[in-house]
Amino acid sequence: MKTITAFRNLDSHGELRAPEVIAEEIRQIEPRLERFRPELVRLEATVTQTRGKKRIHASLRLQLPSGVIAAQEEGFEVEPVLRKAFADLRKRLERHLAHLRHEPEFKRPARRARLGELLPPARDAAEAQRRALYFDLIEEHLDAVYDAVRRELTYLEASGRVPAGRLTVRGLVDAVILNGLETFEDRPTEFSVGDWLMKIAHRTILEEARAARRAVPEDAEPLEEAPREPAQDPTESDQEMFEFYQPDDALLLEELIADPESEDPETTLVEHETSVQLHRAMADMPALWRKVVERLDIEGDTPQQVAAFLDIEEDEVKRIADAAHDFLRQRLSEADLPEDRCTVEAIRVTLAATIRVPQPIEDRDRIQKALS
Repeated sequence: MKTITAFRNLDSHGELRAPEVIAEEIRQIEPRLERFRPELVRLEATVTQTRGKKRIHASLRLQLPSGVIAAQEEGFEVEPVLRKAFADLRKRLERHLAHLRHEPEFKRPARRARLGELLPPARDAAEAQRRALYFDLIEEHLDAVYDAVRRELTYLEASGRVPAGRLTVRGLVDAVILNGLETFEDRPTEFSVGDWLMKIAHRTILEEARAARRAVPEDAEPLEEAPREPAQDPTESDQEMFEFYQPDDALLLEELIADPESEDPETTLVEHETSVQLHRAMADMPALWRKVVERLDIEGDTPQQVAAFLDIEEDEVKRIADAAHDFLRQRLSEADLPEDRCTVEAIRVTLAATIRVPQPIEDRDRIQKALS
């Protein structure tokens, strides 16, 4: 298993103890990963302490050929925070393995242009400084943007509005970063940097989704050409290609679902089925409805904040929220779930527990390099 760590603003004790704790926890996880080839498994651990503050945030991301598992924890001491985060990660891993039925088929996705390829070198020192300033401005918001893009693309693929595999999370995030770079000096002052970047993300996803629906599939072949030969087992060069391909490009609704808190098997099953049905219904909602519900129930915004973010009236936010919650309640009722799982309050609680997946460390480093 490959391990990538990033420690930001930790004190000397944290810098010393964090690697030791991570190494100890890895030894507990590795036996559970024997079914996967070691070179195709990667653990990323980020431990951050905000400058001038004591609170510590740990973010874990385990990439497997069958999906991505993430866990996060906050606190005031490095070791307890990491221990709790890894305990949560192990729990999620056990659940993932329990539901795993088969390995996904080997895929050779098209190599898409990356940010470093789309962005030419800075023409002078002033442009280089401008890009560095832009990265400093957006860096702390990249996890939130990545998570929002990933969740929305998951919904779009699940609903069939975007063909599976046509777009990638990385490609969309790169497009968001480039769109922001063009306009960041002129961004509206009434929005925070995070909200401004998120608005660009929503607009970028909408535009790219429309283009993807109109585009000819990448694997389409002219009728006059002979069909390709059937795919063979992966070769050595294919395995090298897999190093380039990141498995989190395979998006699954179940990766949005939090682990059930109950120890009772029957209750756990109901909680899981409720979450599955709820996120399927979220995928089928109009995009504006989904944005309103996400901002209210996942992000915890007020109707007034949502109205400002979406540039609509507060009364319209409330009307959409009522209609969306009614739609979700109806879908859960149609799935024959218990009545107590179909209330608006229960829906909000379930959505608030939606898993958040941080941006890969490698992606953040790549973006920083492209903007330096």
